[in-house]
Amino acid sequence: MKLQRVFALLLCAALLLCGCSNGAKEETQITAVEITPDPAYIGKDGVFEYPMEPVTLSINLDPVDRSTIPAWALEYYIWDIIAEKTGVTLERIGSSGQGGGNNDAIYTLIASGDLPDIFLNNWFAYSDGPEDAIKHNIILRLNEIYSMYAPNLTKVLEENEKWAKDTATDDGTYYVFPFLRSSGGQSSYGLAYRKDKLNEFDLEVPETPSELENVLRVFKQNGEGCGLTFEYRYLFTGEQGYGTALQSGFGIKSGFYIEDGAVHFGECEPAYEEFVSWLNKLYLEGLIDPEMPSVDKTILQNKFRNGDALAVLMGPAQSAAEVSVFGEGWEIAGGPSLTPEKGTAPKFGHAENSYTGASCAAISTDCENIAAAARFLDWFYAQDNLELYQRGVEGFAYAVVDGEYTRDIDHLIPLEGENADSVSMRMRYAQISGNWPMKMLEGMSSSPDAASPQEKILAAWSNNNMAEHIMPPITLTRDESSDYITLFMDIDTYMREQIALFITGVRPMSEFADFTQMLEKLGVQQLISIQQSAYDRYLAR
Repeated sequence: MKLQRVFALLLCAALLLCGCSNGAKEETQITAVEITPDPAYIGKDGVFEYPMEPVTLSINLDPVDRSTIPAWALEYYIWDIIAEKTGVTLERIGSSGQGGGNNDAIYTLIASGDLPDIFLNNWFAYSDGPEDAIKHNIILRLNEIYSMYAPNLTKVLEENEKWAKDTATDDGTYYVFPFLRSSGGQSSYGLAYRKDKLNEFDLEVPETPSELENVLRVFKQNGEGCGLTFEYRYLFTGEQGYGTALQSGFGIKSGFYIEDGAVHFGECEPAYEEFVSWLNKLYLEGLIDPEMPSVDKTILQNKFRNGDALAVLMGPAQSAAEVSVFGEGWEIAGGPSLTPEKGTAPKFGHAENSYTGASCAAISTDCENIAAAARFLDWFYAQDNLELYQRGVEGFAYAVVDGEYTRDIDHLIPLEGENADSVSMRMRYAQISGNWPMKMLEGMSSSPDAASPQEKILAAWSNNNMAEHIMPPITLTRDESSDYITLFMDIDTYMREQIALFITGVRPMSEFADFTQMLEKLGVQQLISIQQSAYDRYLAR
């Protein structure tokens, strides 16, 4: 859980639990929803056909200025096509809940008491969890709605036991139409190198900490930039592990992970001191960018592009692959997560759960046409529709040549107009981005060419055993959530302050034992215990 999310949770709790708005909903118990089947949405002999009778549903998405859509794209604009296919026109009211959601606009919307029919948000991270969103009469329990109006999603969950478990609460309550990532969409951060520079100095892509250290030392000896750079925050990103490509070389990762059924917290493991000591050594020798503690995404990408850094911890793969266009002869290679022993599969790497709770759609308690909302959202899980809204219209956004999928502009419909010959511009209008409740296609957000630099980088980044160790999407009880927030804020703040001091040498490594003792005093074992209890309940779902 990120620190900004903690503040968001506190704000949400203040709005909802303390009754700061007259529009706030009163709390009820979670019970089965009594719904009278609507014949118009059941279908003949139980077979429902789209489009529905025209209906308008409100949703918390940012409005679209149609005047900005080029004339050449209007015929292929995906949201117009979806409206035609489903019969649903979306009234976009703002306060977007795409992505992580749980922002100030979301809380203001909730406090107003005037809710959209379809409510996008990360309900998994809401206040004390999705159960409270239901108890506060903000969103509906969906179990009965699934069975009546969502056969496509029901089929998807029946075919994937993990998705069925991940998207439910501990008591089996379903609450959203989920965004389900493809396996290729779960890993998007890792190590990248200037392969042409490795070749110049007869070096291999490193697999172990000592090999990476040697590569950085050779770069420095030959006057080649600062060696390695990354965003400091990557060392503290929780379960998904943006920084684990480095930490994996010591058999640990930051934050929580699973080992033989037990929850671990990387910063408490003995190997974490070894990891920090290694970074400290690299930093003091000038093998790590001296500006690393203040590097952000833009600075990092610029350093990689202009040659000031020849090794980076970054994402996504597309950004790494695009560096090659900035210089003739440049070649980019994705590197695997480090491993303590050469030739063995890395233990950890960057990975997000297929279901994270982000970009999901609930049906609000203000929705007057529950059946239409459910049928609309269920349309996105039908196998026959996946290609259309994730890849766009064939000919406009992609083509099939000799049985292979391609976005080569030479194989697409020629269109007249500024930027009509740009595939990336076409894709802005042709497909739904990843921030939407759906079952994501493999390769949706990446190159269709398996031999492309982007796909090669992704292959290197995903070659690890992270799937065996990542924390699943657990849910906390109200009491656990309250304790967790209080403990985590203090622990996370302390770690971020002190680890930077150790890496840069401001605080000597001889005091690292004092650091771990302070984690104990701040309650890190209680934090682990909370996660373990929630994980045990998850296993019992």
